[in-house]
Amino acid sequence: MTDPNKSEYVVEIGEEENVSEAVLRAVEPLSDRPLLDLPPLQESIDVDSLDRLFETSESIDQLQFEYVEYEVTIEPESVRVSGPY
Repeated sequence: MTDPNKSEYVVEIGEEENVSEAVLRAVEPLSDRPLLDLPPLQESIDVDSLDRLFETSESIDQLQFEYVEYEVTIEPESVRVSGPY
């Protein structure tokens, strides 16, 4: 059964964009809050390590973590955010 209160938003990771920036760009539309009103992403995941991981690794298929009340799924080309939970 699909939860009618749960939404999903997907963004493509830009050519010159850090993965962490794409995560924030994907969360903002679902949260209905400006980026500055969201807690720092660093509180949920090490942002520097996240960016480095996707810059340097060609073998990672997917990474999932929770940020605010959303599930974030990062793949090499996109970020999918679903929730709230």
